Formats: sequence, C-alpha cells, structure tokens
Amino acid sequence: MTTREKLKKMLTDNGMADGQADAVLKEAIPRIEASMAGYKITWNEPADGYPETVFNALWLHLCETAREWIAENAPRAWFRPIFD
Repeated sequence: MTTREKLKKMLTDNGMADGQADAVLKEAIPRIEASMAGYKITWNEPADGYPETVFNALWLHLCETAREWIAENAPRAWFRPIFD
C-alpha cells in the first residue's frame, strides 16, 4: 500500500466514499506539501517507509481539509462529526 493509498483508506475507514476521499486528498496533498518545509512525502511509495507517528500528524491535516470539504460539499454527511 502506498502512502497515498493509506491516507485514502484512513478517510474511507471513517465514512467517506472513494470519490469523496479522492477529492479531499486532491486538496490536502498540496497543503501538506506546503507545510512540510522542505521535507518530501513519497506519495506513491510504500507507506511502511514511514512510522505511524507520521500518519498521525498527516491525519490532522486530512481532518482540517476534510472539515472544509464536507462543509462545502456534503454538509449533512453522517460522518461529519468524525472529522471535527
């Protein structure tokens, strides 16, 4: 599983459909890259190259982007509170 696939799975495991997770990732990845101050995430390489603590930090970025995406695109989504 790649890093990108793992992040998508994190979103879908918390209620998002595949297309919704893809849309959130499309917005989140550039934000994550901008916040990393020169550190490069290898999105299409195996996820096991990173410790779980990295994914915990990335989850915070995903939640922020997901909240914004949900508010704009699916404000009545049952999974909205999960990302708060």
